[in-house]
Amino acid sequence: MIRAVIDTSCKLSRATQLPEAELGPEDTVLLDADNGVYYGLEGPARMIWDMLATDLTFGEVCDRLVQHYDVDAETCQRDTAAFVQQMIEAGLVKAG
Repeated sequence: MIRAVIDTSCKLSRATQLPEAELGPEDTVLLDADNGVYYGLEGPARMIWDMLATDLTFGEVCDRLVQHYDVDAETCQRDTAAFVQQMIEAGLVKAG
């Protein structure tokens, strides 16, 4: 298992390009055909994935989420770090 140190200055980006399909205004499905897995992203998860099409820092991602959703910075950072860690472990996001 890959554990990344994620702080506000940590650069994040997509680690791979997967086929994706939009299922609605806030829903996306990613298909990892090599591993036979699909990922359903909705709401904040979809927004994070969309943002990571370009390199951003973890702090920039959280700032944008706080502006868009009714959430405080501490909760946003905690929840976003957990999601990003899962995406890193799945090989979908890289941190550096």
